[in-house]
Amino acid sequence: MKNRLDKFSFIFMCIIIVISIIPNITYANPTQSQSNVNTPSNWAIVAIEGAKESELIPEELQGQYRNSISREEFSELAMELYEALGGKKTTPPEVNPFSDTQNAKVLIANKLGIIHGKEDGKFDPKSKVTREEMSVMLYRTLKAAKPGYKYPDLEGYIFTDNDIISSWAKEAVSYLYGVEVINGVGDNQFNPKGDASREQAIILVKKTHEKVAESEIAQKNNLVVSRGARSKESIIKLKLKKYIAEEMGKPYQWGGTGPDGYDCSGLVYSLFGKLGISLPRTSKTQAGAGTYVSKEELIYGDLVFFARDGKNINHVGIYVGDGEFVHSPQTGDVVKTTTLMSGYYARGYYTARRVIK
Repeated sequence: MKNRLDKFSFIFMCIIIVISIIPNITYANPTQSQSNVNTPSNWAIVAIEGAKESELIPEELQGQYRNSISREEFSELAMELYEALGGKKTTPPEVNPFSDTQNAKVLIANKLGIIHGKEDGKFDPKSKVTREEMSVMLYRTLKAAKPGYKYPDLEGYIFTDNDIISSWAKEAVSYLYGVEVINGVGDNQFNPKGDASREQAIILVKKTHEKVAESEIAQKNNLVVSRGARSKESIIKLKLKKYIAEEMGKPYQWGGTGPDGYDCSGLVYSLFGKLGISLPRTSKTQAGAGTYVSKEELIYGDLVFFARDGKNINHVGIYVGDGEFVHSPQTGDVVKTTTLMSGYYARGYYTARRVIK
């Protein structure tokens, strides 16, 4: 009898435990699930709240922030930015150029030149916006709202995947990068054909709005280019500084072109190759590239050459200012900075060439 009671008690306790666990496993909180869909990523929360306060986000785009943004949705976002920047009010065209949308904001954006249609008189409103398309539409929005601004040519090599950025997008991508509105996605890539999310698009719109506000406070008719990139030349030099920093301290390796070691001309060949500038492989042949520059007129990025015997070039480095150059000297040494103003390299200095233009 006692055994039966003990068995019954054990079964009863198991049932109680199962009943207490099942609700936690079986039933999800639908409110929390929906909240996760509509909540921005942690890195985007503050920026999106700021965009809301500035009335830059249409009501219909306030949610599903992590979803890809469509052409129609970005058009609506662009029009919010246009109006916030003080763009002239306009009305939709009398004749709709598109057969697949009646959206008034899309039609106005098209009239302003912010967006263009696709073939066969269609806009394709529901298709996803690529990162390069978004950059172009954002750049056009800025130019439509602020036609009196100066838009300096900032076009030049920026990202390692620059060759797959469409030709019609390169000006916009380079300019927006130069004014610190857009950045890459990692590994110095832009990923031009990749989709953009709502939160990414909103943040770019907010950054553009802030840049214009900064410029107007400073009473300037151009955006503040805090990267210091006001030309193709300066953009390339900024990239060169970054690449040089990554190679400092790596060992000399005869015949080496990286990434683990370099000889003198291999270092130059590799760094300038990353910039999209093709140079010969040896120091002697590199001395024929670009244009001659005197020692007194050296600027950052110029190539400096040395001849131990005073006539045959045997070494090359990259001038980095203040009388110094970066090079990979010899076996047992590393990529480092050395002065041109005294010692062995002052005596062996031969000539210099400028290849960044």
